[in-house]
Amino acid sequence: MKLPILLLATITALVLSACGSGPVKRVSPPTASIQELTIQADGNWKLLIRVQNFSNVPMTFSSINAELQVNGSEIGQVSSGLALDVPGESADVFTVTLAPTGMVRPADTGIAYRLHGKIESSEPAGTFDFERKSHLSPTPGLPGTWR
Repeated sequence: MKLPILLLATITALVLSACGSGPVKRVSPPTASIQELTIQADGNWKLLIRVQNFSNVPMTFSSINAELQVNGSEIGQVSSGLALDVPGESADVFTVTLAPTGMVRPADTGIAYRLHGKIESSEPAGTFDFERKSHLSPTPGLPGTWR
């Protein structure tokens, strides 16, 4: 009678010890996109950039360096040092100002854009290439703003 109980206790201990390693931590490449573009009175563009963390662990993003193209024309560099803590499978935003080259004002009907470059994270450490192509539409009631 004692042998089956001892055997059952041993098997239970082995099964429980196999569960002790915890969930698998996956680090996936992040991406960035434009959430909002506003043309300021001085002609500069204020961009609200959304950084998406697809990993299941928190990431601290330290910098972004990307090229912005609007309707096929190069507009400028989006470069910023960051200290942006983003929980796993979540997103956060930051603001950057850009002095556009080339095109002065987006079309009132909307704009197609391409944002591509590198995002660096300090925790976990890594550099990630990204590319985002999307479209922004004029925001009703907010002249000079596209979302």
